[in-house]
Amino acid sequence: MNTSTDKPFRVLFEDQHLLVLSKAAGLLSQSDASGEPSLVDLLRIHFGRNYVGLIHRLDRNTSGLMIVAKRSKSADRLSEQLKEGSLVRHYHAILHGTLTGEKRWEHSLLKNEKTNEVDVVTENTPGAKKAALKVITLKNFAHPETGDSLTLARFELETGRSHQIRVQSAASGHALIGDRKYANVKIAALFSRPALHSAFISFEHPMTHEQLSFEERYAVDMLEIFSTALE
Repeated sequence: MNTSTDKPFRVLFEDQHLLVLSKAAGLLSQSDASGEPSLVDLLRIHFGRNYVGLIHRLDRNTSGLMIVAKRSKSADRLSEQLKEGSLVRHYHAILHGTLTGEKRWEHSLLKNEKTNEVDVVTENTPGAKKAALKVITLKNFAHPETGDSLTLARFELETGRSHQIRVQSAASGHALIGDRKYANVKIAALFSRPALHSAFISFEHPMTHEQLSFEERYAVDMLEIFSTALE
């Protein structure tokens, strides 16, 4: 995969109904209390109107593919695909430690809205939501500077919970490198942000019913350190 641009987002597909884009790490999907510019703000300028239908969100420091609806009818149909699982999303992440083969992780998660943190809890905890995903090892390699054992893995989501990949990876003993919220200090120091990238999306166009699929190259910062492993 090649390097990406330094722009806040890059358009891969656009018509009158929807847009598929690649978001740069560091850009908020939606405005928060910080008041910093967000993807929604930029898209309002791009569209020339206020309506922006976010079908799903990426954490601020996650790079890669997103789908955005330009009309409410498209948003409703795409959201239904997301709910029923026919809108397919694959994420790539660099995990600490050596993971092999293919596994399915299932946990119960509880989000603290005040701290924006998610905890793994028991199944009967009030407010807990089931989180499930499949993780497939793509490559095992060593950190080029520290020698730490790392795993490049693909995640296929069954549910779409907040911070799901990060929390479930940490709970399974393989935290994302660079994750200052869910990994220990040593693992967090191995990269500048959680090493997570939205790499693939496939869905049915809500109006034409054409099956569309998109892949996106890794972000520049990931390639600068891990180019050999990510080739």
